[in-house]
Amino acid sequence: MASQKSLDVFYEPNLRLTQALGLIGYNAGYSARPGQGTFDQHQQDLVWRLLGDAPIDKRARVVDVGCGIGGPSSWIFERYQPGLLVGVEYCPSSVREAESRWAGKPVRPSFVQGDAHYLPLADNSVDVIFNLESALHYSDKRAFIRECRRVLRPGGMLCLGDITTTHKVLFTLARLVNLIDTQFSTHAKLWSARDYLKCFAETGLKLVVHEDVSREAACSLDEGLAPLFRDGMGKIPGYRGRLLYLVLMERLLRRGWMSYDLFRLTKPLV
Repeated sequence: MASQKSLDVFYEPNLRLTQALGLIGYNAGYSARPGQGTFDQHQQDLVWRLLGDAPIDKRARVVDVGCGIGGPSSWIFERYQPGLLVGVEYCPSSVREAESRWAGKPVRPSFVQGDAHYLPLADNSVDVIFNLESALHYSDKRAFIRECRRVLRPGGMLCLGDITTTHKVLFTLARLVNLIDTQFSTHAKLWSARDYLKCFAETGLKLVVHEDVSREAACSLDEGLAPLFRDGMGKIPGYRGRLLYLVLMERLLRRGWMSYDLFRLTKPLV
């Protein structure tokens, strides 16, 4: 895993961008058809698409690993009112931002700083693990998936959405930007969907759903960014570089150089 400082530097423009746009999350979103809803709605739609029929009720214990500034955690908590919802986030600045949104509210999710490779959770203690657009930063995805299996109760569900690629050589070369901490230093280590499926099988998790939503994520990004560019780049100082980064992501998804994969898996009862 990259240092907390490195990822704070990478995500700081995202935080400023969401604040400027009045958003509480920063995932790519899901849009099946152009012109259907706002970017905020698209981001929520991606959360619901990934969760599917995950077993969340008022007794459920839910963990959002890599919760960022708490957007999906908040949406899940407000919709389902689970018995417990914990957001685990590596970057201290993101934990503080997530906490600030719920300050003073008696019924709320909780947010803790933690490493996805070593989840601060007991064995067989969680009903649903949610992990969206975070695992691309994990240096040892196998360790994370083993941790998910450890903390899930039998019959529990892992809902994982991540950016993947089969063009690993290209993205390995792109990691040269990680030599210096900048807003472009993603410290990403991308797997292919096949890598994930192999690891799930080796770890003993049962695949329920695998869906490629690259087209829908690209459509969402295109719609979300278009108004900003129509208004003119001069009106958006401070995070122009991040907008160009997101445009590149949209192009790569649309042209098949990257994919956006959603997985739902269960831990066997026996």
